[in-house]
Amino acid sequence: MFDNHSHTQYSGDIPKGRGNSVRELCLSAIEKGLKGIAITDHFDIDGIRDGFFPPLDHDSVAQDIYEARAEFAGKLTVLQGIELGQATHMPEESHSQLASQPYDIVLGSVHAVRGIIDFADTDIKSMSKNEYIRLWEQYIEEMLDTIEWGNFDVLTHITYPKRYYLGNGITEFPDIKNKGREYFEPVLKAVIDKGITLECNTSGLRQAMGECLPNRDLLSFYYELGGRDITIGSDAHKAIDVGANFADAKEMLSDIGFTHLASFCLRKKDFYRISED
Repeated sequence: MFDNHSHTQYSGDIPKGRGNSVRELCLSAIEKGLKGIAITDHFDIDGIRDGFFPPLDHDSVAQDIYEARAEFAGKLTVLQGIELGQATHMPEESHSQLASQPYDIVLGSVHAVRGIIDFADTDIKSMSKNEYIRLWEQYIEEMLDTIEWGNFDVLTHITYPKRYYLGNGITEFPDIKNKGREYFEPVLKAVIDKGITLECNTSGLRQAMGECLPNRDLLSFYYELGGRDITIGSDAHKAIDVGANFADAKEMLSDIGFTHLASFCLRKKDFYRISED
């Protein structure tokens, strides 16, 4: 199995001195019995431009990946990736960055919408109900814009803001349990139409949400709509979380009906059977 979403010490959202190296993430992946790992450090392009996040040292990440490939050859496939946030806020710069490195996999994320830095840094509890409902609607709109832009391989953690609504004490909205299909039907249909892979992100199982992003019902809905391109990512920000909860995710996806998982090499998609792992 591949972990297609992980972060090293270079990611701007990890405090200096608290992250793990590429090598440490690889060792954890081997210990967990994974076949491969994608190193996908954050590149939230507008947040970096505006000085809210430190620049990503692309060359150092790449060098560490090349060294890990040499060290772990025959034991682990190490993919060079990037998590590109808010690409449509700066599309020309996004295209330029993606052309500058031989990426294996590009994750497309929406961590923020125009007017905020990141959902993680937004004081949602101080907003009126109309304001935080509109913020959610804007998230859906910008995710659709990102899919239409389309120069990425995997759409990540599509219920991402929910964790920060919960963290701000807002428990009644968004009602993913009962209205998730209504919220995300346009998103899931657009992903299928574009041939983009959907991520089953296991980080929510380690957090207050207590479920994958997206949850089981939305993954089932995606399958019902005809979606078959799926991948699993831990969204690990420390080595211990590489491959975390993959057995649970694999069982859930198999139960829904998924038979294959997507993997990538130089941005070309391939599939392997879930039952192989």
